[in-house]
Amino acid sequence: MSRRSIILLITLALVLSIVSAVYAQEDALPDRAGSRGVPAGLEGLKLAEPLQMDGIDAATIQSGVAAEGDGSVIIRLVTPSVSEQKVRGKSAEQAKNVIEAEQADLLGEILAMDPNARVLGQVQVVMNAIFVEVDAAILPALAGNPAVQRIAPVANYEMDLSETVPYIGATAVQNAGYDGTGVRVAVLDSGIDYYHAAFGGSGDPADYAADDPTIIEPGTFPTAKVVGGYDFVGSVWPGGPEMPDPDPLDDGPEAGHGTHVGHIIGGSGGVAPGVDLYAVKVCSSVSTSCSGVALIMGMEFAADPDGNG
Repeated sequence: MSRRSIILLITLALVLSIVSAVYAQEDALPDRAGSRGVPAGLEGLKLAEPLQMDGIDAATIQSGVAAEGDGSVIIRLVTPSVSEQKVRGKSAEQAKNVIEAEQADLLGEILAMDPNARVLGQVQVVMNAIFVEVDAAILPALAGNPAVQRIAPVANYEMDLSETVPYIGATAVQNAGYDGTGVRVAVLDSGIDYYHAAFGGSGDPADYAADDPTIIEPGTFPTAKVVGGYDFVGSVWPGGPEMPDPDPLDDGPEAGHGTHVGHIIGGSGGVAPGVDLYAVKVCSSVSTSCSGVALIMGMEFAADPDGNG
């Protein structure tokens, strides 16, 4: 079996309670030796039970949505997302186009009812949803639209890091001789300091200090190890609005968590030092908060980095 066919199970350090249900299959890792994704002799590492999430409110307007005033909500549409439709290639592209058109129609209705509404983000692959900051007074009428499945408050999260190598069975994988070569891992966190020596950077603090985290200086990013990524929050949120930019540098007074996690996953001496890393910045530069909007936008980026569905 080629080592490039091995998919390493990486447990991200973010503990998420995303508003959508968690979908998992009991046979996510095949039992037979030599099957795609499982090295021979390591078949027993699959989850004993599928992941489940209970207690999701079935009402169209989920509890927790503000009854009045402006608030940020996620609006899920009835049409299944691209991933839920299980389509690929041109069919996936067409499915995404259909969903985008439906979302545009719904946004037109929202803006007609609340001209001051602000679109925070849209996703079509990981789920069919739009994020808006909107006057809560229009939500009951919006809930009556047959295209709307659920309206829920946008939740933000806190970063958390724990010992992961033994928990995910990485010791057994390393002992079997696999280093992750050929695997791409998106790290949804506070960004990555791609100047760090652990990622093949210069290791010079002066280079990091001179970087403008809102732009990509020529020749700095991407690198041989951190091969791509995007910043979905910017450097001021939650003290100001999310201000996405193309540079996912782990910057600011709260910098370090994403770099730490990226190093554990695929840096020099990490769990899988052969992987290519994508720095997807969804957590704040100035606090430990992680934006609920940015998290799902980051998942969408990781699932569809070239944007074609």
